[in-house]
Amino acid sequence: MQSEAAIVTLQPRWMASTGAMLRINALVRSRCAKCDTMLRVELEDIVARHGAGCSLVDRLDRCRMIGCTGSIFYLASRSYGRAWTRLLRDPALIASLGTVADAGAALASGEGASVTPWCRGV
Repeated sequence: MQSEAAIVTLQPRWMASTGAMLRINALVRSRCAKCDTMLRVELEDIVARHGAGCSLVDRLDRCRMIGCTGSIFYLASRSYGRAWTRLLRDPALIASLGTVADAGAALASGEGASVTPWCRGV
């Protein structure tokens, strides 16, 4: 049996970059691994700051909640009412974030969608 790190995963093309997600009006949220806060992410702002080729896959940023020193990771959904996919691929990164980044963790978005495990494709 292969180790978890040796398995090649697939990602849909629309998740390849922030520009691709913006073109299809995908929804993006950030979630803090420490305080469990979820915030809406405006893709226009990300594209303006980092360019259309920027990827949110395995990207960690600082939490924006006052007093929180945690790290945020990103989730994406193709449209309203669809499942959220966590944009984490690296097993070591997932393990370092703890149970919040776990694929089975419930998503408290209020939109009735669930988190699906990471799926990476070309």
